[in-house]
Amino acid sequence: MPNKSGLPSAQTLRRMTYFAAIAEAGSIRGAAEQLGLSVPVVSEALSDLEEELGVTLAVRTTRKLELTQTGSGFYAAVTGMLSAAREAIDTVAQDRPVSGKIAITLPVELAAHWLPERIASFQRQHRAVEFRIEANDEVSELKGSAFDMAVRAAYVTPAKTEPGFETLPLVAIASTMPDMRSDAQCKRIIGVPFLKAHGVERIDIADADSGRLFELAYEKAIEINNRDAAIAMARKGLGFALVTEAAVRDDLDAGRLLNVLPGADFGHVSLRCLLRDRLPSPAAEAFRDFLLGTD
Repeated sequence: MPNKSGLPSAQTLRRMTYFAAIAEAGSIRGAAEQLGLSVPVVSEALSDLEEELGVTLAVRTTRKLELTQTGSGFYAAVTGMLSAAREAIDTVAQDRPVSGKIAITLPVELAAHWLPERIASFQRQHRAVEFRIEANDEVSELKGSAFDMAVRAAYVTPAKTEPGFETLPLVAIASTMPDMRSDAQCKRIIGVPFLKAHGVERIDIADADSGRLFELAYEKAIEINNRDAAIAMARKGLGFALVTEAAVRDDLDAGRLLNVLPGADFGHVSLRCLLRDRLPSPAAEAFRDFLLGTD
């Protein structure tokens, strides 16, 4: 609704931005991925905007979303407004300092081996921003929490895709090269225990030469609740672990760990970035845009 100056409120402007993202993505889920927000947050923003304006902007079914005639006209007006706003912001962007605090929750492996480089790079541009990090392999609920942002990691098997802003290749590592054999079903069976994290039950691999998919099987496993601990156990010769290549790059270069199947495709980890609020702080929004490559 308009404020005392007759202009749309910050809340309305935010909803209009989300509506533009929905229209461009063609779905609420696609817009949520683009914006780094949860699907319910974006869906609620569209409903709130329609209620505020007293019109139907989009017709939603289980399969698709289509703009109404009113929605199409409104989208054209909104995109023009957003374009003008971006141009205005760009004229002063270099002189605009970003400050504040950002609380982030993410898996231990990402906190140890992925996040530090990104924070260091971000803070070269925004030195006044402070971070609070919770590294936890248990998924923390954002709604009602003290976190501004969550970075989620999803395991994606070879030959499959998962929406995300960054992908991290996986590698199987051990301290020495283990025995490997094949069975009648063409499974590869590794002769050391699997240091199993996050409940991974099956390891699919795409062959380095043919691209053919097969399963890497193991005779026994050691259950472990985070991959950093699995890496430490692999260094001690207790088994093999499936981790992101970035997490063990120094170990591989130094010879402390070996790539069990060099060149094989074990799939990857797909990263998503979610903000807690529809109206995030400038610092949280700036870091989200930095991670998504839109800073």
